[in-house]
Amino acid sequence: MKRKFSDLHCHNHMRVHFHMQAKEKKFTRKGEFSPWTVIASNSKNLEKGKMGASYSQIDLVKCWNSNLRLTFNSLYPLERQFVKGMDPKIKEDKWYHFVAKGILGESGLKRDLLQTVYMKIPDKVVDFFQSDGYDYWDSLNREKDFVLIDSGKRIKKNQIHVPSALFGDEKAATKRAKEHPESYVAENACYRVPRNKDELNKSLADDTEITMILTIEGAHALGTDRCKTVEEISKRIKFIKEKWEVPVFFITFSHHFDNRLCGHAHSIPGMGKVLMKQRPHMNEGFRRNGHRIIRETLGLSMNLEQDPTLGYRILIDVKHMAARSRVEYYDLVKTCQAKGDNIPVIASHCGYSGLKTLQDHIDREKEEKDDHCDPTGKFNAWNINMCDEDIEMIVKTQGLFGLSFDQRILGITKKDKDTNRNGIQLIWENIEGIVKSAYSNPNLTDVQKPQIWKSITIGTDFEGLIDPVNPYPTALEYELMANNLVFEIDQARKDPSAKHLAHLKSREDVEKAVDDFCYNNAEAFVKVNYPV
Repeated sequence: MKRKFSDLHCHNHMRVHFHMQAKEKKFTRKGEFSPWTVIASNSKNLEKGKMGASYSQIDLVKCWNSNLRLTFNSLYPLERQFVKGMDPKIKEDKWYHFVAKGILGESGLKRDLLQTVYMKIPDKVVDFFQSDGYDYWDSLNREKDFVLIDSGKRIKKNQIHVPSALFGDEKAATKRAKEHPESYVAENACYRVPRNKDELNKSLADDTEITMILTIEGAHALGTDRCKTVEEISKRIKFIKEKWEVPVFFITFSHHFDNRLCGHAHSIPGMGKVLMKQRPHMNEGFRRNGHRIIRETLGLSMNLEQDPTLGYRILIDVKHMAARSRVEYYDLVKTCQAKGDNIPVIASHCGYSGLKTLQDHIDREKEEKDDHCDPTGKFNAWNINMCDEDIEMIVKTQGLFGLSFDQRILGITKKDKDTNRNGIQLIWENIEGIVKSAYSNPNLTDVQKPQIWKSITIGTDFEGLIDPVNPYPTALEYELMANNLVFEIDQARKDPSAKHLAHLKSREDVEKAVDDFCYNNAEAFVKVNYPV
């Protein structure tokens, strides 16, 4: 049987949605674009495994042809700080700070050009994101509407759009389809966003369609920058729960910039500081209004008890949440668990930090320079990643850890960027680090520790402007990754000292563990936790 795949965090529609906005007046669709449309990629950058801005990593055609049958598709109104220019408070201690100031100066045109090149977003769309007319809340609702256009429909054949075509889009598209059918052509294909648990189960049982779960990346998407009162934000959560045609499964509460609710973790390395200002409220805790909004998102009253009037529960993803804020959020989760209400902790697209506690992360915030690693030198020790304390919470709440495929997040530094480590070794090091963390944790029982094997899955962050692990730049390399991982684990289990692998008695056991990582764990999790 062909291996199935899931992805806990990705953006299946992002490239086509950006390009649709550049082509369509007032950002409406008139038939030219759909979620199935493929935007032609820069094949040279794809082959080199470069940052995914210039090529498509996980559009629906690639999902279909890679046998990805469960996708957690993240809606994300782009944060305007990405297109606003450099942080004037940055100390000019790097060569690229001086260069940026010389290149950018005060010229918006130069800055727009650099953003267009850096992020591969059409210039018209950059202009829109910079304008007063760009509103996160409106954008979120438009994005949801776009994603739902073809939900449940079976398409005969998808469209291909070649933005840079010199001699006609149709001719260029036909050529691409012939040369790379796996990247550009899907036939008799279908995806479905389930409206309830019954539809979810039926869709998951049907291998002839992709089950698409909607998530949201960043509470800023609620329009927290423009809402004048917390009541406005509260009403928008209620609107999503009551008026949207389909449920939102989880929300990645923080993202790269201040959402006025919750502290975000440091996430932007060196040269990224040239283009964006991340410091306000970075690495800090919850704000007063943030406590209320996260409670209402979870459907909890002020007494932290389930309140049916607040609607179904939208789970919380702690990726991008600052370590200080995670401390506060876990206090809420522990209180609810003591009352018999389990709230599973999700970390949807992370790496292992190699540190023990959240306090360790807090203590090391000022050390978060490029290539900052844990004491072993293996893992990225920034507080955007998960430490042993996070993993303990994931296990105790029957949560889920999605492993990012971003090489920097997984611990690649400048010195080993072009080495053999930048491959399956990197992915296995992180998986094994997570597993060892659980097995060595004195706060977990012998019954709880093996649960970690059911709590890890793929969470690539494909289409999220990541620089992927070299051999696996797109969803089409899932099968290669899985086969490589089977080999790595099969070799590792033969070490008598590897107690965390003692249950893997044969290669068949290893195959099952990899199948769990690739698909089964995510399917089991969504079946239990999807709204009724």
